[in-house]
Amino acid sequence: MNIIVFSIISAITILSAIGVISSQRIMHSVLSLAVMLLSVAAVYAILNAEFLAVIQVLVYTGGVIVLLLFATMLTRSDLQLKREQPSDIKPAVAAASIFAIGLLFYIVGNNWKSLKGPAVVGSVKNIGMLIFNVKKDVIPFEIISLVLLAAMVGAIFLGRKEAGQ
Repeated sequence: MNIIVFSIISAITILSAIGVISSQRIMHSVLSLAVMLLSVAAVYAILNAEFLAVIQVLVYTGGVIVLLLFATMLTRSDLQLKREQPSDIKPAVAAASIFAIGLLFYIVGNNWKSLKGPAVVGSVKNIGMLIFNVKKDVIPFEIISLVLLAAMVGAIFLGRKEAGQ
């Protein structure tokens, strides 16, 4: 059952990725990218990596796609209509599709069980335990927080306007 669901989701991912690079309208490319990113999150969910699936949806689908949609809609209207499409993209798309489908059949045909890692690796509890191990990672955590604080103060200092400008 997992192989069938994975095959369907991977076909959706491949087709939407092809839609991103082959669509003439920019808005259609952005929406195909959203479908592709959501299907990658579904693959993470199948692999029991819930944290990565949620981060994929929040950061990439929620943040990047909204940014691209706003940038596309707020630009001049002639840029939204169509984009130039190179004439030699169809052979590259066909070659990439054949390679991806062949790779999919190779993976499914060979030992599928060996590709699946342990079910608890991507759980939120295990990631939290790895990140916030209080006994051994206190000093690196504090050093990173000081570096980020210095970067934030530097960005504020560089971004502020002088009184004479």
